[in-house]
Amino acid sequence: MAQLSKADLGKRGNEETLINKFFHLHGLSEVFLHKDGQFKPIAMVFFEDGEEIEAYETDEPDRKDEALARIRRYMDRKKSGDKVLFTGKFLNTNQIKTVTLTDMVKTEDFGGQVGGKKINLGIQFENQFYESLRCELGCSNKNTRYASEAKRLITEIGNSEKSGFSDVEAVGGLNQSRPLAGGSGGLYVGAKQKNIGSTVTDITTFWGPKKDPVYLSLKYGSTLTFINSGVGRIFTPNDYKTFFKDYSNQIGKEIFRMFGIDPVLFARTFNDYPHKVALPKMDVTNKCDKGAIEDLLQYAIGYGYYMVHGGTTGGVQMYEMDQAYMKKASRISGKIEIMYGGSRGKGKRVDIHMDSSVYRFMWNLRNKQSGLYPSHIMCDYKKK
Repeated sequence: MAQLSKADLGKRGNEETLINKFFHLHGLSEVFLHKDGQFKPIAMVFFEDGEEIEAYETDEPDRKDEALARIRRYMDRKKSGDKVLFTGKFLNTNQIKTVTLTDMVKTEDFGGQVGGKKINLGIQFENQFYESLRCELGCSNKNTRYASEAKRLITEIGNSEKSGFSDVEAVGGLNQSRPLAGGSGGLYVGAKQKNIGSTVTDITTFWGPKKDPVYLSLKYGSTLTFINSGVGRIFTPNDYKTFFKDYSNQIGKEIFRMFGIDPVLFARTFNDYPHKVALPKMDVTNKCDKGAIEDLLQYAIGYGYYMVHGGTTGGVQMYEMDQAYMKKASRISGKIEIMYGGSRGKGKRVDIHMDSSVYRFMWNLRNKQSGLYPSHIMCDYKKK
Protein backbone atom coordinates (compact mmCIF):
# COMPACT_ATOMS: atom_id res chain seq x y z
CA MET A 1 0.00 0.00 0.00
CA ALA A 2 1.11 3.55 -0.73
CA GLN A 3 2.40 5.90 1.95
CA LEU A 4 0.39 8.96 2.99
CA SER A 5 1.50 12.12 1.17
CA LYS A 6 0.81 15.79 1.84
CA ALA A 7 -1.31 15.85 -1.34
CA ASP A 8 -3.46 13.01 0.06
CA LEU A 9 -4.42 15.22 3.02
CA GLY A 10 -6.31 17.58 0.70
CA LYS A 11 -8.64 14.84 -0.56
CA ARG A 12 -12.00 13.70 0.87
CA GLY A 13 -11.45 15.49 4.19
CA ASN A 14 -8.36 13.39 5.01
CA GLU A 15 -6.79 16.16 7.09
CA GLU A 16 -9.76 16.03 9.46
CA THR A 17 -9.63 12.23 9.50
CA LEU A 18 -5.97 12.44 10.51
CA ILE A 19 -6.72 14.74 13.44
CA ASN A 20 -9.74 12.68 14.53
CA LYS A 21 -7.63 9.50 14.49
CA PHE A 22 -4.90 11.15 16.54
CA PHE A 23 -7.37 12.29 19.23
CA HIS A 24 -9.41 9.05 18.92
CA LEU A 25 -12.62 10.91 18.01
CA HIS A 26 -15.81 9.87 16.17
CA GLY A 27 -15.03 6.18 16.56
CA LEU A 28 -11.79 6.32 14.55
CA SER A 29 -8.94 4.14 15.75
CA GLU A 30 -5.96 5.96 17.24
CA VAL A 31 -3.65 3.33 15.73
CA PHE A 32 -1.93 4.26 12.46
CA LEU A 33 -0.30 1.87 10.04
CA HIS A 34 3.36 2.87 9.64
CA LYS A 35 5.49 1.35 6.89
CA ASP A 36 7.19 -0.69 9.65
CA GLY A 37 4.00 -1.81 11.41
CA GLN A 38 1.12 -0.60 13.61
CA PHE A 39 1.99 2.61 15.44
CA LYS A 40 0.14 4.32 18.29
CA PRO A 41 1.16 7.98 18.74
CA ILE A 42 1.08 9.92 21.98
CA ALA A 43 2.27 13.27 20.59
CA MET A 44 2.14 15.18 17.29
CA VAL A 45 4.73 17.90 16.68
CA PHE A 46 4.69 20.58 13.96
CA PHE A 47 7.83 22.13 12.52
CA GLU A 48 8.07 25.20 10.27
CA ASP A 49 11.31 26.06 8.49
CA GLY A 50 13.04 23.40 10.58
CA GLU A 51 11.93 24.80 13.95
CA GLU A 52 9.42 23.25 16.33
CA ILE A 53 6.36 25.50 16.69
CA GLU A 54 3.68 23.44 18.45
CA ALA A 55 3.00 20.01 19.97
CA TYR A 56 -0.24 18.18 20.79
CA GLU A 57 -0.89 15.11 22.92
CA THR A 58 -3.61 12.53 22.40
CA ASP A 59 -5.27 13.35 25.74
CA GLU A 60 -6.01 16.93 24.57
CA PRO A 61 -9.09 16.47 22.32
CA ASP A 62 -10.25 19.98 23.28
CA ARG A 63 -7.40 21.24 21.07
CA LYS A 64 -8.75 19.48 17.98
CA ASP A 65 -9.75 22.67 16.13
CA GLU A 66 -6.33 24.22 16.74
CA ALA A 67 -4.56 21.06 15.56
CA LEU A 68 -6.77 20.97 12.45
CA ALA A 69 -5.81 24.57 11.67
CA ARG A 70 -2.14 23.59 12.06
CA ILE A 71 -2.40 20.68 9.64
CA ARG A 72 -4.16 22.90 7.09
CA ARG A 73 -1.43 25.52 7.44
CA TYR A 74 1.13 22.76 6.83
CA MET A 75 -0.78 21.80 3.67
CA ASP A 76 -1.02 25.40 2.40
CA ARG A 77 2.59 26.44 3.05
CA LYS A 78 4.28 23.76 0.92
CA LYS A 79 7.71 24.48 2.47
CA SER A 80 10.45 21.85 2.41
CA GLY A 81 11.47 22.76 5.97
CA ASP A 82 7.96 22.03 7.30
CA LYS A 83 7.14 18.62 8.70
CA VAL A 84 4.82 16.78 11.06
CA LEU A 85 6.28 14.20 13.44
CA PHE A 86 4.61 11.66 15.70
CA THR A 87 6.12 10.22 18.86
CA GLY A 88 4.67 6.96 20.11
CA LYS A 89 5.21 3.22 20.17
CA PHE A 90 4.99 0.34 17.74
CA LEU A 91 2.43 -2.23 18.83
CA ASN A 92 3.65 -5.70 19.75
CA THR A 93 7.30 -4.59 20.10
CA ASN A 94 6.52 -1.55 22.32
CA GLN A 95 9.46 0.25 20.67
CA ILE A 96 9.28 4.00 21.36
CA LYS A 97 10.09 6.06 18.29
CA THR A 98 9.50 9.38 16.51
CA VAL A 99 8.26 8.98 12.92
CA THR A 100 7.18 11.33 10.14
CA LEU A 101 3.65 11.78 8.84
CA THR A 102 4.72 10.72 5.35
CA ASP A 103 5.95 7.35 6.64
CA MET A 104 2.36 6.47 7.53
CA VAL A 105 0.50 4.16 5.15
CA LYS A 106 -2.54 5.34 3.20
CA THR A 107 -5.05 2.94 4.74
CA GLU A 108 -8.79 2.75 4.01
CA ASP A 109 -9.43 5.54 6.56
CA PHE A 110 -7.70 7.82 4.05
CA GLY A 111 -9.25 6.29 0.92
CA GLY A 112 -6.42 3.81 0.42
CA GLN A 113 -6.49 0.23 -0.79
CA VAL A 114 -6.73 -3.02 1.07
CA GLY A 115 -5.81 -6.14 -0.85
CA GLY A 116 -5.71 -4.10 -4.06
CA LYS A 117 -9.31 -2.91 -3.72
CA LYS A 118 -10.22 0.62 -2.68
CA ILE A 119 -12.68 0.86 0.20
CA ASN A 120 -15.23 3.67 0.01
CA LEU A 121 -16.81 3.99 3.45
CA GLY A 122 -19.87 5.77 2.05
CA ILE A 123 -20.59 2.95 -0.41
CA GLN A 124 -19.88 0.40 2.31
CA PHE A 125 -22.45 2.14 4.54
CA GLU A 126 -25.03 2.11 1.72
CA ASN A 127 -24.47 -1.59 1.06
CA GLN A 128 -24.69 -2.54 4.73
CA PHE A 129 -27.82 -0.45 5.35
CA TYR A 130 -29.47 -1.90 2.24
CA GLU A 131 -28.65 -5.40 3.46
CA SER A 132 -30.26 -4.62 6.83
CA LEU A 133 -33.42 -3.31 5.13
CA ARG A 134 -33.54 -6.28 2.76
CA CYS A 135 -33.25 -8.72 5.66
CA GLU A 136 -36.23 -7.12 7.34
CA LEU A 137 -38.27 -8.44 4.40
CA GLY A 138 -37.31 -12.08 4.76
CA CYS A 139 -33.89 -13.01 6.18
CA SER A 140 -34.25 -15.34 9.13
CA ASN A 141 -31.75 -15.51 11.98
CA LYS A 142 -29.24 -13.23 10.24
CA ASN A 143 -27.62 -10.42 12.18
CA THR A 144 -26.84 -7.43 9.97
CA ARG A 145 -24.78 -4.33 10.76
CA TYR A 146 -27.70 -1.87 10.93
CA ALA A 147 -30.56 -4.18 11.92
CA SER A 148 -31.80 -2.02 14.82
CA GLU A 149 -31.61 1.20 12.78
CA ALA A 150 -33.46 -0.45 9.86
CA LYS A 151 -36.24 -1.60 12.21
CA ARG A 152 -36.53 1.90 13.68
CA LEU A 153 -36.75 3.54 10.26
CA ILE A 154 -39.28 1.02 8.97
CA THR A 155 -41.48 1.68 12.01
CA GLU A 156 -41.27 5.46 11.50
CA ILE A 157 -42.06 5.35 7.78
CA GLY A 158 -44.76 2.71 8.30
CA ASN A 159 -46.55 4.90 10.84
CA SER A 160 -46.51 7.75 8.32
CA GLU A 161 -47.46 5.69 5.25
CA LYS A 162 -49.98 3.59 7.21
CA SER A 163 -49.01 0.57 5.12
CA GLY A 164 -46.53 -2.27 5.26
CA PHE A 165 -42.94 -2.40 4.05
CA SER A 166 -43.11 -4.43 0.82
CA ASP A 167 -39.83 -4.08 -1.11
CA VAL A 168 -36.47 -2.30 -1.28
CA GLU A 169 -34.12 -1.41 -4.14
CA ALA A 170 -30.52 -0.13 -4.07
CA VAL A 171 -30.15 2.66 -6.68
CA GLY A 172 -27.18 4.66 -5.42
CA GLY A 173 -25.09 3.66 -8.42
CA LEU A 174 -27.24 5.83 -10.69
CA ASN A 175 -25.40 8.98 -9.46
CA GLN A 176 -27.90 11.39 -10.99
CA SER A 177 -26.20 14.70 -11.84
CA ARG A 178 -27.47 18.07 -10.58
CA PRO A 179 -25.47 20.80 -12.37
CA LEU A 180 -25.62 24.48 -11.39
CA ALA A 181 -27.94 26.50 -13.65
CA GLY A 182 -29.89 29.75 -13.81
CA GLY A 183 -28.72 33.33 -14.21
CA SER A 184 -29.67 36.84 -13.17
CA GLY A 185 -33.02 35.61 -11.82
CA GLY A 186 -31.33 33.27 -9.34
CA LEU A 187 -29.50 29.96 -9.35
CA TYR A 188 -30.62 26.39 -8.87
CA VAL A 189 -29.25 22.87 -9.19
CA GLY A 190 -30.63 20.05 -11.29
CA ALA A 191 -34.01 20.25 -12.97
CA LYS A 192 -35.24 23.25 -10.94
CA GLN A 193 -37.22 21.00 -8.62
CA LYS A 194 -37.26 21.11 -4.83
CA ASN A 195 -39.12 17.81 -4.48
CA ILE A 196 -35.97 15.80 -5.25
CA GLY A 197 -36.45 12.44 -3.55
CA SER A 198 -36.38 10.43 -6.78
CA THR A 199 -33.20 12.23 -7.86
CA VAL A 200 -31.11 11.93 -4.69
CA THR A 201 -32.26 8.48 -3.61
CA ASP A 202 -29.62 5.87 -2.80
CA ILE A 203 -32.10 3.29 -1.52
CA THR A 204 -35.76 3.28 -2.48
CA THR A 205 -38.22 1.51 -0.19
CA PHE A 206 -41.70 0.45 -1.29
CA TRP A 207 -44.87 0.34 0.78
CA GLY A 208 -48.20 -1.45 0.55
CA PRO A 209 -49.65 -3.45 -2.34
CA LYS A 210 -49.30 -0.50 -4.72
CA LYS A 211 -45.54 -0.33 -4.01
CA ASP A 212 -45.60 3.37 -3.12
CA PRO A 213 -41.96 4.59 -3.05
CA VAL A 214 -40.24 6.29 -0.13
CA TYR A 215 -36.76 7.56 -0.92
CA LEU A 216 -33.67 7.37 1.30
CA SER A 217 -30.56 9.52 0.81
CA LEU A 218 -27.58 8.00 2.63
CA LYS A 219 -24.62 10.08 3.80
CA TYR A 220 -21.52 9.03 5.71
CA GLY A 221 -19.01 11.10 7.67
CA SER A 222 -18.92 14.39 9.53
CA THR A 223 -18.52 16.80 6.59
CA LEU A 224 -20.95 16.22 3.72
CA THR A 225 -21.88 17.91 0.45
CA PHE A 226 -25.14 19.35 -0.87
CA ILE A 227 -23.69 20.97 -4.02
CA ASN A 228 -20.75 19.74 -6.11
CA SER A 229 -21.05 21.47 -9.49
CA GLY A 230 -18.48 22.19 -12.16
CA VAL A 231 -17.53 25.82 -12.89
CA GLY A 232 -14.65 25.32 -15.34
CA ARG A 233 -16.77 26.66 -18.22
CA ILE A 234 -18.37 29.38 -16.10
CA PHE A 235 -15.02 30.90 -15.07
CA THR A 236 -12.37 30.36 -17.77
CA PRO A 237 -8.60 30.94 -17.30
CA ASN A 238 -8.81 34.03 -19.50
CA ASP A 239 -11.54 35.49 -17.25
CA TYR A 240 -9.14 35.39 -14.30
CA LYS A 241 -6.29 36.87 -16.32
CA THR A 242 -8.45 39.84 -17.36
CA PHE A 243 -9.82 40.22 -13.79
CA PHE A 244 -13.30 39.56 -15.21
CA LYS A 245 -13.30 42.70 -17.34
CA ASP A 246 -16.28 42.60 -19.73
CA TYR A 247 -17.33 39.30 -18.15
CA SER A 248 -20.69 38.10 -19.49
CA ASN A 249 -21.46 34.62 -18.15
CA GLN A 250 -24.81 34.99 -16.38
CA ILE A 251 -24.29 32.14 -13.90
CA GLY A 252 -20.88 33.52 -12.90
CA LYS A 253 -22.19 37.06 -12.55
CA GLU A 254 -24.99 35.78 -10.33
CA ILE A 255 -22.49 33.88 -8.13
CA PHE A 256 -20.56 37.14 -7.65
CA ARG A 257 -23.74 39.13 -6.93
CA MET A 258 -25.54 36.78 -4.58
CA PHE A 259 -22.48 35.99 -2.45
CA GLY A 260 -21.05 39.53 -2.52
CA ILE A 261 -17.79 38.33 -4.11
CA ASP A 262 -15.33 40.97 -5.33
CA PRO A 263 -14.35 39.79 -8.86
CA VAL A 264 -10.89 41.41 -8.67
CA LEU A 265 -10.05 39.79 -5.31
CA PHE A 266 -11.48 36.54 -6.65
CA ALA A 267 -9.11 36.70 -9.63
CA ARG A 268 -6.14 37.69 -7.45
CA THR A 269 -6.69 34.63 -5.27
CA PHE A 270 -5.65 32.43 -8.17
CA ASN A 271 -3.54 34.69 -10.41
CA ASP A 272 -1.14 35.60 -7.57
CA TYR A 273 -0.84 32.15 -6.00
CA PRO A 274 1.32 31.34 -4.03
CA HIS A 275 0.68 34.32 -1.75
CA LYS A 276 3.31 35.96 0.42
CA VAL A 277 0.73 38.13 2.18
CA ALA A 278 -2.59 36.75 3.35
CA LEU A 279 -5.68 37.82 1.43
CA PRO A 280 -8.55 39.38 3.40
CA LYS A 281 -11.54 37.90 5.15
CA MET A 282 -14.68 39.94 4.63
CA ASP A 283 -18.04 40.09 6.37
CA VAL A 284 -20.54 40.32 3.48
CA THR A 285 -23.71 39.84 5.53
CA ASN A 286 -25.12 43.19 4.41
CA LYS A 287 -23.74 42.98 0.88
CA CYS A 288 -24.88 39.55 -0.32
CA ASP A 289 -28.40 38.51 -1.36
CA LYS A 290 -29.40 36.23 1.51
CA GLY A 291 -32.77 35.44 -0.08
CA ALA A 292 -31.12 34.20 -3.28
CA ILE A 293 -28.67 32.06 -1.29
CA GLU A 294 -31.52 30.56 0.74
CA ASP A 295 -33.44 29.74 -2.43
CA LEU A 296 -30.39 27.99 -3.92
CA LEU A 297 -29.98 26.05 -0.67
CA GLN A 298 -33.60 24.93 -0.90
CA TYR A 299 -32.93 23.49 -4.35
CA ALA A 300 -29.80 21.80 -3.00
CA ILE A 301 -31.33 20.39 0.20
CA GLY A 302 -34.77 19.73 -1.24
CA TYR A 303 -37.49 17.58 0.26
CA GLY A 304 -39.36 14.35 -0.42
CA TYR A 305 -36.94 11.86 1.15
CA TYR A 306 -35.44 10.61 4.40
CA MET A 307 -31.87 11.46 5.35
CA VAL A 308 -29.92 8.50 6.76
CA HIS A 309 -26.61 9.82 8.10
CA GLY A 310 -23.96 7.41 9.36
CA GLY A 311 -20.41 7.83 10.61
CA THR A 312 -21.40 10.37 13.25
CA THR A 313 -21.23 10.46 17.01
CA GLY A 314 -24.36 9.04 18.57
CA GLY A 315 -24.99 6.44 15.87
CA VAL A 316 -27.01 6.71 12.67
CA GLN A 317 -29.15 9.86 12.44
CA MET A 318 -32.40 9.44 10.49
CA TYR A 319 -34.97 12.13 9.81
CA GLU A 320 -37.52 13.13 7.19
CA MET A 321 -36.62 15.92 4.79
CA ASP A 322 -40.03 17.50 4.27
CA GLN A 323 -40.82 21.04 3.12
CA ALA A 324 -40.84 22.47 6.64
CA TYR A 325 -37.43 20.96 7.41
CA MET A 326 -36.02 22.20 4.09
CA LYS A 327 -37.12 25.77 4.82
CA LYS A 328 -35.80 25.68 8.37
CA ALA A 329 -32.47 24.14 7.29
CA SER A 330 -31.89 26.75 4.57
CA ARG A 331 -32.81 29.84 6.63
CA ILE A 332 -29.53 31.73 7.18
CA SER A 333 -28.82 33.26 10.59
CA GLY A 334 -25.80 35.23 11.76
CA LYS A 335 -22.99 36.60 9.63
CA ILE A 336 -21.80 35.52 6.20
CA GLU A 337 -18.03 35.65 5.72
CA ILE A 338 -15.85 35.29 2.62
CA MET A 339 -12.28 34.06 3.05
CA TYR A 340 -10.19 34.83 -0.02
CA GLY A 341 -7.35 32.30 -0.06
CA GLY A 342 -9.13 30.04 2.43
CA SER A 343 -8.92 30.10 6.22
CA ARG A 344 -5.25 31.20 6.20
CA GLY A 345 -5.65 33.60 3.30
CA LYS A 346 -2.85 32.03 1.28
CA GLY A 347 -4.50 29.14 -0.52
CA LYS A 348 -5.84 28.78 -4.06
CA ARG A 349 -9.47 28.75 -2.97
CA VAL A 350 -12.29 31.03 -1.88
CA ASP A 351 -14.40 29.92 1.10
CA ILE A 352 -17.76 31.30 2.20
CA HIS A 353 -19.09 30.43 5.67
CA MET A 354 -22.64 30.78 6.94
CA ASP A 355 -25.03 29.04 9.33
CA SER A 356 -28.65 28.07 9.68
CA SER A 357 -30.19 26.71 12.87
CA VAL A 358 -29.65 23.18 11.53
CA TYR A 359 -26.44 23.22 9.47
CA ARG A 360 -23.07 24.92 9.27
CA PHE A 361 -22.47 25.63 5.56
CA MET A 362 -18.98 25.87 4.04
CA TRP A 363 -19.08 26.94 0.40
CA ASN A 364 -15.85 26.83 -1.56
CA LEU A 365 -14.60 27.50 -5.07
CA ARG A 366 -11.47 25.47 -5.76
CA ASN A 367 -9.80 23.03 -8.13
CA LYS A 368 -10.47 19.41 -7.20
CA GLN A 369 -7.74 18.07 -9.51
CA SER A 370 -4.82 20.03 -7.95
CA GLY A 371 -4.88 22.63 -10.75
CA LEU A 372 -4.84 26.39 -10.24
CA TYR A 373 -8.23 27.75 -11.28
CA PRO A 374 -11.47 26.44 -9.70
CA SER A 375 -13.04 23.39 -11.27
CA HIS A 376 -16.02 23.24 -8.88
CA ILE A 377 -18.25 25.16 -6.51
CA MET A 378 -19.13 23.04 -3.49
CA CYS A 379 -21.46 23.49 -0.56
CA ASP A 380 -20.24 21.30 2.29
CA TYR A 381 -22.17 21.13 5.52
CA LYS A 382 -22.08 19.81 9.05
CA LYS A 383 -25.20 19.13 11.05
CA LYS A 384 -25.30 21.02 14.35
